[in-house]
Amino acid sequence: MNLAFSHPWLLLLLPLCLLPLASSLFERRAAASIPLVMLSPVTIWLHRLILASAIISIASLIIGMAGLHILEQTVSRTGNGAHIVFVLDRSASMNETFGGKTPDENEQSKAQAARRLLSEFVSNRPHDLLGVAGFSTQPFYVSPLTEHKSAIQAAINSMETPGLAFTNVAKGLGMGLSYFKDQPHTGSRVIVLVSDGAASLDHRAQKTLREWFERYRVSLYWFFLRTENGLGIYSEPGSPQDDNPRVMPERHLHKFFNTLSVPYHAYEVDTVESLQDSIAELDELESLPLIYEEKIPRQPLSVWLYSIALLGLLLLIAVKLLEKRS
Repeated sequence: MNLAFSHPWLLLLLPLCLLPLASSLFERRAAASIPLVMLSPVTIWLHRLILASAIISIASLIIGMAGLHILEQTVSRTGNGAHIVFVLDRSASMNETFGGKTPDENEQSKAQAARRLLSEFVSNRPHDLLGVAGFSTQPFYVSPLTEHKSAIQAAINSMETPGLAFTNVAKGLGMGLSYFKDQPHTGSRVIVLVSDGAASLDHRAQKTLREWFERYRVSLYWFFLRTENGLGIYSEPGSPQDDNPRVMPERHLHKFFNTLSVPYHAYEVDTVESLQDSIAELDELESLPLIYEEKIPRQPLSVWLYSIALLGLLLLIAVKLLEKRS
């Protein structure tokens, strides 16, 4: 334990602990002859107990006032889980339902459904380190990798705000991968891409993403929220001319992800129920042994010291009340 004091200068008062040795708690009475006062072993030990109670009470009070506490600590713990970064699409199309309509009381938007199910996923994963990044035209930092679930829940709840602009998957993934830059490699690492669209990646973006996925050894899960009657990652081109990233960006982004040297899982989701099933499968797959560090905040000890001082003072008061008076 690393102990420290909030007000160490108060320790200069500790010599006051010697006051009980200089003055007696009891009234002094004259005796005709010292041999008439018989000292038994019980009397001697009671006297020592009273002195010790007085000294400890004063010392506990002074040390408590000085603010004795245990410093913040970092403790290594082991559990089952993963380092997971959610990369969430915040483009305008996420405001629509899976049917491509404006959400109402009977049907949620894709963003609302994803937010609710991801919140449940986080609640059921006590040992994961989780982070959140978002993207539309540009990426944005939401929450770092942390074990504090309240912070992650708040980050996921930010999906309630309407999305804007377009989908830039490359920059969103780049932001998510950067979370692993200075993290120790303990347990599995996962990027969960939640998006209802895709964009063509130029050769430079492909090269950078390929290098980062390999360097940080991060598995990729893509929950593609397909709009009804829209193109999907498994759609086949109607003609050879249509088989290109500009016409079918989802299909070609899926093909690029398959060329990565890390595990890749794709889920084409077109209902809330299928999204729930996909997240449940993620929960089963990513439950490997995980070593993580947990910060324990500073723990004050003043309450315990004040309690010891109070007990000592109560004992002294009781002994004083038992003193025989002439």
